[in-house]
Amino acid sequence: MPKSLQRNKISNWMFQQLSGAISRFSNISSNLIPPSFRLMQMGSLFWQSRCLYVAARLDIAEYVGDEAVSIQKLAVDCKSDEDYLYRLMRMLSAMGVFKETKARHFAHNRNSYVLRSDSDKSVKNMILMHNSPEFSRPWFMGLEGNIQKGRVPFECVNGKELFAYMDENQEVSDIFSNAMDTVDHVTGLKYLDDFDWEKFDRIIDLGGAKGSKSAGILSSYKHLRSLVVDRANVESLARAYWRDHVEKNIEERLDFYPADILNGRLPCASGDKDIYLCVAVFHLLSDSVAQQFLESIHKAMGGCGGTLAIADAMLPEKDADLTLAAMDIQMLMGTRGRERTIKEWNQLFDKSPLYLVEVVNVRSFAKIMVLKPRKLRI
Repeated sequence: MPKSLQRNKISNWMFQQLSGAISRFSNISSNLIPPSFRLMQMGSLFWQSRCLYVAARLDIAEYVGDEAVSIQKLAVDCKSDEDYLYRLMRMLSAMGVFKETKARHFAHNRNSYVLRSDSDKSVKNMILMHNSPEFSRPWFMGLEGNIQKGRVPFECVNGKELFAYMDENQEVSDIFSNAMDTVDHVTGLKYLDDFDWEKFDRIIDLGGAKGSKSAGILSSYKHLRSLVVDRANVESLARAYWRDHVEKNIEERLDFYPADILNGRLPCASGDKDIYLCVAVFHLLSDSVAQQFLESIHKAMGGCGGTLAIADAMLPEKDADLTLAAMDIQMLMGTRGRERTIKEWNQLFDKSPLYLVEVVNVRSFAKIMVLKPRKLRI
């Protein structure tokens, strides 16, 4: 059996205990609210998401500095009606995004600051993606009927499968790619600390968008190189992006390979110290497509004894928390994929030419599942 790739076991145990306690406390708080009022709150939550979306579209967070700004000045900067903008800002402030320091003057708080593009924890691109017309219409127009018929709402409303649609719509592709590059702003980069990358020489980052995850890993592991594999219209932007965003020694170790990871030829492993990395990829795929993808990765390994690391959520068999359940319903809306339980993951792996070596705990909602070619099993 290969040596464990798990690091920081105690920190991970503490993280799991704290996460469970927070979830239980949230349930207690919800139970204190009368059911009728609680359901009314839930039924109108989309009002809040739309306010956040407009704030992101108007770049409001970019125009609010360290000092409070008057609504008059903010209205000029955002090219908006002063009274209407004030009412929007009042709503955002009531939501806990921005703070009204004195009448009609607003400043940043810890929540609003991550709406800034230059924040290292920015979720602006995520909000722009989830609330864009292409991604929000399926929720409003296609969910009910397609729940009944077992069809993908995104496909029915937009007329094409998600990735085929993005191949033909560069703006949507860019929105999606930018959002995927900020996943770590939500999940954190604890997999850098909790997974032992030291044992590998090269990462082959499948579906890695512009390569933010790879760049983060390379910054901590100076011996590593990474090959980021994604669609050609993503790859063409990535090289230019990193020239301005990382040190030269990282840029030199970060390369790109334009390919459709599901329908194209994957780059071949050069030895047993190559690791294929899939972060939040498999949850986009149906079981049949995921099976084919595993076979393609195995073929690309070519008998070299490489490793596959799948970073994805792992649902409990019952009583999933709201975060994981929401991620799963998002997959239902846009794809044939799903968040899987350990039983469902094992059913997938049992039919593949790769077998599960280890599940590495990381301090996020995801796990890292480590797989090796079955024929090399000892």
